[in-house]
Amino acid sequence: MKYKYTRKETVKKCGRSLALLSLISIILAGCGESFLSPEPKSFFAPENTFNKKAGLQGVLNNLNLTIAREYYGSNAEIMSEYLFTDVGLPSESRSSVQPYDQSVDITPTNTSLPNWHVGDYWDRAYNGIGYANIVISNINNVKDWNSTEGRNSYLASAYFHQAYWYYRLVHQFGDVPVYLEQINEPRLGFNSFSREAILKQMRDHMEWAVENLPKNVRRGEINRAAGLHLLTKIYLSLRQFEDAINAASQVINNTKYALVQDRFGSGRYADDPEFNVMWDLFEKENIGAEENTEAILVTQDQFNVSGSPGPTKRNRNLVPAFIFINGMTVNDQVLTDSLGRGQAFSRPSPYYSYGIWNDPDDYRHSETNWFSRSDFYFNDKKWLEENGFENLYGKPLTEDRVKKVGYQGNWDSTRTWFSFPYNKVHVPDKTMEKRIEGGHSDWYIFRLAGTYLLRAEAYYWNNQLALAADDINMVRQRANADPVDPSEVDIGYIFDERARELWREEPRKTEMTRVSYIMAQLGVNGYSLDNMHQNNWWYERTMAKNIYFRNNLQIHGLETNTYRLDASRIYWPVPQDEIDANINGTINQWKGYAGSGNNIDPRNYEDIQQIPGANIHQKLQKLD
Repeated sequence: MKYKYTRKETVKKCGRSLALLSLISIILAGCGESFLSPEPKSFFAPENTFNKKAGLQGVLNNLNLTIAREYYGSNAEIMSEYLFTDVGLPSESRSSVQPYDQSVDITPTNTSLPNWHVGDYWDRAYNGIGYANIVISNINNVKDWNSTEGRNSYLASAYFHQAYWYYRLVHQFGDVPVYLEQINEPRLGFNSFSREAILKQMRDHMEWAVENLPKNVRRGEINRAAGLHLLTKIYLSLRQFEDAINAASQVINNTKYALVQDRFGSGRYADDPEFNVMWDLFEKENIGAEENTEAILVTQDQFNVSGSPGPTKRNRNLVPAFIFINGMTVNDQVLTDSLGRGQAFSRPSPYYSYGIWNDPDDYRHSETNWFSRSDFYFNDKKWLEENGFENLYGKPLTEDRVKKVGYQGNWDSTRTWFSFPYNKVHVPDKTMEKRIEGGHSDWYIFRLAGTYLLRAEAYYWNNQLALAADDINMVRQRANADPVDPSEVDIGYIFDERARELWREEPRKTEMTRVSYIMAQLGVNGYSLDNMHQNNWWYERTMAKNIYFRNNLQIHGLETNTYRLDASRIYWPVPQDEIDANINGTINQWKGYAGSGNNIDPRNYEDIQQIPGANIHQKLQKLD
């Protein structure tokens, strides 16, 4: 049926880079033409830039783009959140490009491989925090506020971005440095704060922010529902489960958002009855459409629109590199060309492709939305004829047939031949008709289905399994899947459902680390904070579910590409050059890495309250 359509930012912020904030870079990156025209002689002076609402709006625009860019381009950063999890793994053929053996390849001095973005995440997070701090530090300097509500909404948006990136940092790296104000001169004396202290401070900011964020905004901007969704995650991290339930419930019950239940929108197959609502949700025309009632926070990315973060390059990043199977080509316009020239820099695990799908009627794994291994057809007619396999042209790939024709060089099926969710991966590309890489498209950051599953998790921790099952079943019912019984609900099932629903939307490794910390803090299953670097839920679940790591499989039969997992890698390493350059302070390293013996006790919540920039909302000036 599917074959009828044939299918480093320049300003860094920590260690050597947590130094001088470049006003020029901020202004040029964030402001539109209307802001470039007035008073050019004083353009770069902060007193003439950030004392106007337009100046801060430019910074907020840049903040929205900072979030979006994680999901776009070749080797998009979000792939690193899936490489070492239960549902994903690296599949590039060179260990110089991607890590395979965590104990060897993942170190403080090896954080920026081309297809592995630990160093890039560190930079992106502190870039985002730095931009947010500009707004926060200058909120009282603006002279043209129209109202208290308008002023407060700008500060609330900046608080959101600050909290968004600190939430990511503490679950990617653990205890990290904190600064909450604009930096105007070099600083080399940062110290790490505890994960708990940072999350408590972000909780304080976000509790104020959600009361002051606007309910209705243009697509791509921060609204109250997005703030509540983020606050729900922070509450979960701090084990405030009742508060998490209440925050998520405000989004689910008291906003305009609702799960899309029926087919909607436009796109290539809007009128085709063989398609379903899960297809419509990921049509690029529909993600940011006003009738999409579950899109809480989306990126904005459109063809030929200045400031767009894309193109997505999802076809290039995520479609199998099938061109390395003899008898396959990207240039044929009849059979597999609609997939584009896949490079498969990362891929789903067999557990994701097969193990989690417990209902044959689930739309999310239906023929319409899913591309199976048997959906690939031999399409290189010239090669097949020249090598005596002309009878295979147009026939589907099978194990026996692929074995007969063979692979180019020492390739194997790990990177070249696997199933994947077609509706989430394929993006028609207007710029490359014959080598589709993945065109421009909006994308989800927060979606209401994710809010339901966050609340389900909070109910689970609260031992309210019937209510947890109710929320999971709201998502499953919309996907035409059978309901789950409360007796079946545990944290593993919830994360199976998150994978079924939110693959490539949520940062998977971040969320698994968050749960691992909760379990360690609560002493669940023998986990503890003292031995998290030796045993934790992320490690045990990934080893149990991902056969590549469990069996130490090799890609292309190369010893250097042996899949190995290490429990200590639950957190990524702080880049060593950041630690070395911070000569007047101490940035801690996670226990599992070299250099952690130099750690000192991290600063606490009381310490963070004394940092300039903390709780600026309590010091807002009264407007006339």
